[in-house]
Amino acid sequence: MMKQYLGHVLASSLLLAGAAKVYAADTAADTTKVKIQRSFVNLSFNNPKLTSAYKQHPEADVEGWKTTHPNPKLIEVWRGSGANDTQAWRDANGGAYSSTTANQYAELNASAKSALYQNVCLFKDEEFAWNFRHAARSSTKEQTTFYIGKVSTDRFSFTKDQTIGTSQAVTELFQWKDANPNGTKAKVNVASGIYQFIFDATAFGTDATLGNFIDDITLNLRPAVEFSAASGSFYEGGSGAAGKEYSVPFNIVGQIASQSALPTLQFKIEYSSGYAQTKAVYGTNYRLYKRVGGNLVELTSASDSLNISNPDKVTFNYTPVYNSSLDYSKGVQVNDLVIKIFGNTQTNADITLPFSFALDANSGAIATSLSACGNVTADVNFDLKIQEDDVDLSVVKSLTAESVVLKDNLVSYTLDVVNNTNVQADGVVLRDDFKNLLRVTGQTALVCEDLTSGTSKACPAAWTDSNALTSLFTTTVGSGLSLGNIPANAKYRFTVKNLKVTDTDTANTGYVVNTATIETTKMNDLAPGNDTSTVKTLMAAKNDLSNNKAGAPVTETGVGLFYSSKEGRTGVTPLLTNNVDSSNKTYFPLNIQNYSGLAQDYQLYASSTAIVPTQSTGDYSTLVKTGITPFTSGLKVEFYKADIGQCKAGISSQQITQLNIAANTTGQVCAVITAYSSVVAKTNIWFAIESLQSGLGDIILDAIIPQPQKRLLELSNDQTAQVGVGGSYVFLHRLTNYGVENETKVKVGLSSTNNNGFLYTLFLDQNGNSILDASDTLLSAAETELSNIIEPNKSVTLFIKVEAPATATNGMTSQVRLIAKPDNTGKAVTLADLSNTDLITVSPSQLQILKSQFKVASCSMANAQAVINSTYTVQNESLKPSQCLIYRIMVKNSGSETLNNVIINDMYPAYTKQWASTNILPIVGSNGQNITDSSNNKIEDDQVAKIRAILKELLPQQEKSLYFGIKMN
Repeated sequence: MMKQYLGHVLASSLLLAGAAKVYAADTAADTTKVKIQRSFVNLSFNNPKLTSAYKQHPEADVEGWKTTHPNPKLIEVWRGSGANDTQAWRDANGGAYSSTTANQYAELNASAKSALYQNVCLFKDEEFAWNFRHAARSSTKEQTTFYIGKVSTDRFSFTKDQTIGTSQAVTELFQWKDANPNGTKAKVNVASGIYQFIFDATAFGTDATLGNFIDDITLNLRPAVEFSAASGSFYEGGSGAAGKEYSVPFNIVGQIASQSALPTLQFKIEYSSGYAQTKAVYGTNYRLYKRVGGNLVELTSASDSLNISNPDKVTFNYTPVYNSSLDYSKGVQVNDLVIKIFGNTQTNADITLPFSFALDANSGAIATSLSACGNVTADVNFDLKIQEDDVDLSVVKSLTAESVVLKDNLVSYTLDVVNNTNVQADGVVLRDDFKNLLRVTGQTALVCEDLTSGTSKACPAAWTDSNALTSLFTTTVGSGLSLGNIPANAKYRFTVKNLKVTDTDTANTGYVVNTATIETTKMNDLAPGNDTSTVKTLMAAKNDLSNNKAGAPVTETGVGLFYSSKEGRTGVTPLLTNNVDSSNKTYFPLNIQNYSGLAQDYQLYASSTAIVPTQSTGDYSTLVKTGITPFTSGLKVEFYKADIGQCKAGISSQQITQLNIAANTTGQVCAVITAYSSVVAKTNIWFAIESLQSGLGDIILDAIIPQPQKRLLELSNDQTAQVGVGGSYVFLHRLTNYGVENETKVKVGLSSTNNNGFLYTLFLDQNGNSILDASDTLLSAAETELSNIIEPNKSVTLFIKVEAPATATNGMTSQVRLIAKPDNTGKAVTLADLSNTDLITVSPSQLQILKSQFKVASCSMANAQAVINSTYTVQNESLKPSQCLIYRIMVKNSGSETLNNVIINDMYPAYTKQWASTNILPIVGSNGQNITDSSNNKIEDDQVAKIRAILKELLPQQEKSLYFGIKMN
């Protein structure tokens, strides 16, 4: 299926606002993720800014610095010429303290001998350039030494682990000198870890607290880098070249004060050997970019060393862009490395890109954990997951079997939520619009079962907590009960218990209507048609089924709800028992009283086993469907729309399985029972009705006593068809032996009326393939005695071929009658002659229709192609409970003109329910292909009673078929 792409906001484990905004500037790093120092902070002691010549600050006021000074912890900072207001010292420090350009610097040993220090993360054997400026105040002997060491726990002393260098000797006071003027690099000799860089006054005059000024400290440690998270999920982009763009964020920390100080970083995207999951392909699934100004520029081999020659290992370089507004010594999150992710046109699994730094000893940075020092590694990994953004969520809402929708009653609903795809669905919300139901305080409850594994497990507690119902009951798109991210193929059942029915909804008078909706706020739903489920239930009213026998007592009619037997609700004695007549038939006139203020459709049932109500008491109850067992042998039960006067031999009204009855009226039905020879004793029949609107029903028990006979033949069936001028058509008829003995010497023949020049020929289906072909036997139209022996429960097939004359005109009709005469010689039971009548009409618009079927006992089909390619037959099939059948209704335009808006109508048979599967059943097929769509070959299916296909056009000689499934209850 071609996917529909929607814009989505990034949702990933990164939890970074910048990751969703590809053009966001670099930002200060998260302080919870960057805890190490790779340089000194406040290297020139410019914070805080002084307003006097000098000041001894509390330690906490001087950013970055700490001291071993006795309590109170003091750090002395001078500004400009400070207390030595000479012209030379002014010139050396930007003027007097009041000057806006005045320099600030520290004096060691504020009021007691002490050192200044900062924490720094070091790695053994790394080299770094260093320097600081030093000046003497009271003695030319003054000297400051720079150490790597460890400050004591009480912070009053320190140990010296490595000496980096000392200040240069001076010959004059108040004169700045570089401690390392030649830029000699220092090498870390200590083990990797967190140390203190310490500045200590190791020589001074008579007063240690006077002198040893230090300023402008330089420490060129290589910056440290780490991805901002261990993993992150980014939704795939739309189809085509547009894609979606996301930052690949990483953190960098170090002494960086210009673009030249930023290192060029090496990266790789490498799959390990034996990697079994789907691999991302550069150019197909993604491309890499860098932000230059306000534009994105794709990385290239020339400028960025991009190498995609090995599909399992992509390498590239990237240099961050310096941002003067950020303090790199505290950590910066770099957002300007960008990945553009492309979408695809099918649902598939997520794809992971294993990013990592590919740094070595010669690289300009170190890859390490920025939250804990000492974790030195050449590769710090970031698993970027291209997350599939296409899912299929569905919800099915149902009224529970015990619920009766009656004013002031308490009812319950189930909501079955399913993720129909093999990927996680993110940002899922469930909502329900209970229009004319009120929540009852203290009684309404929401429960949930996790049915994913096939057994019931608990759902997350937040889905059913005290706030859940309030969240669930909303009509606002994008809101509802938040289910968060639900796994692939997850299944949940929510039950909303004890909702009180009211009659406050005037928009749906007489009905309770409410709709459940499942949706994702972050992804794209491939099949939005199953995201909603509406339950429209008629407010409960009595539905009374009874025998239509005027003046008879209730013990015969069963008038009254669930008065099903002579004993009442729970008895076993039939209300009426009819004897079967000589034609093996009997007739039961039935009344159906609709007490509702609205019309209702009633499903009609006849069962060989007892049907009982779900409720043991009361007038309002649904039926226990599992107790309904259709007659598949012995008896045939047919319902006709007929009144009591028509309910007798020779009935010719419409056969039905359902009946619509107007509000507050009584409908009449005739149940015609045919008893086959296998029935030798009194047989009970449980008749039942079920309102398709409310689900409520009623039951009566009747019985028949069969005739003591052993013969029964049946000829089927009357048909109509259209044919073009000079064209032909073939009618198929079947003669079936439902008796218990062989039938022989049956004579068959044709009799035509209104012949109008039509030619009729009769054939016997010799090879039993139900298709007229060259191997079939031509019979005399007048009368032919069949040589076939028709065994019990077997049949023979006869064809009538009709040929219209070349002189025929449109609208001309003709009828032909097929007559079958059983041989009654020497038989104890005499069978009457049988006949079928076929009507043929000449028309330029010739539409042929054939209904066939295919039994699927397992109720499983692999795909739509398997449905279309199955072998269908017009032979009758017997189904057991829970077995399935596929009907194929084929229509063919045999004319020379295109037919428009052809509609195929059918109904679900009694005792069955819909068997459907997404994109498999129901479907419209033609030329071996599934052509179902929403406009040209549309299916309308109420899933309970009626189904139809609307074909926008049917070309000359074109065939199209409606395929739909049923499942025996």
